[in-house]
Amino acid sequence: MEQTAPENQNVRPSMSETAVLLIKQLRPKQWVKNAIVYMPLLFVGKFDDPNLFISATGATIAFCLVSSSIYVLNDIVDMKADRIHPTKCKRPLASGRLDVRLAAVAGSFCLIAGLVIAFCVRPMVVLAALSYMTINILYSFKLKNTPIIDIFCVASGFVIRAVAGALAVKATASAWFLLCTSLGALWLAAEKRRQELKLADSGSGSHRKVLADYSVSIVTRMENIIAPSLLTSYAMYSFNSPHGHWMMITVPIVLYGMMRYQMLSEQGTSTGAPEDVFWKDRPIQLTIALWLLACAFVIYGSPTQQMAYYGRLIDSLKFW
Repeated sequence: MEQTAPENQNVRPSMSETAVLLIKQLRPKQWVKNAIVYMPLLFVGKFDDPNLFISATGATIAFCLVSSSIYVLNDIVDMKADRIHPTKCKRPLASGRLDVRLAAVAGSFCLIAGLVIAFCVRPMVVLAALSYMTINILYSFKLKNTPIIDIFCVASGFVIRAVAGALAVKATASAWFLLCTSLGALWLAAEKRRQELKLADSGSGSHRKVLADYSVSIVTRMENIIAPSLLTSYAMYSFNSPHGHWMMITVPIVLYGMMRYQMLSEQGTSTGAPEDVFWKDRPIQLTIALWLLACAFVIYGSPTQQMAYYGRLIDSLKFW
């Protein structure tokens, strides 16, 4: 049975309550996804360049704003479907607590502000933002109901963010980097669908139409293709890194992170939203932090020289 909005939806909330609802509607919790914009800057070894750091930060802010406008659009389009979802029915628009027109105005403002900031960073970044926006609009109105294509659309957002980060700092994103990003994004998108199926159980098709074309076993088989391809690609990317073979020390960290994510997938439904995993799961947080530190050590720490130095220091020790 379709859930309806609360009976008190016609009661106008206070200005402070409306502000809270509006902020919640923009989903700042999901802005963590835009951190991938910084990745090209990290891997080209110029994270300590203040001008490039400002450019990457500007591109990140631009994508935070543009993505928020897309979240508003998605929730407006999906309001009816969200009301029969066990958790999405609590969203500001689906619950009826936030005025649709106000949300639309806020979303439009975020879109315009995001595009202006992207243009100030570099006009090419605007093209990336427009590509992101176009794919998501097509997804909201049509492609979300096309099986497999819907997963590629969700994954494309991560890839476009990475490309935007490269454009912002005028770096060239390597084919291996884009391949790893694409496969990682596809894996997360497939896992999102898998958890939606598990959560909705037999009534999955009633909330998201495309779920009727999926099953847990089908999505699991997709993940069984993507996951080993991702790990193999990342290992090859690390082995062929311009920073040397030392980047291979990050492979076990990535492997642990993937295994931890799959464990969480079997234990509950939190992996349906990667941002929830990031904010709630301490092992995942520590894994990401360790991976970043390991990458920074390889890129900026001259590990070969460091190991040679400490090796000579140890060999010089004498106890007689």
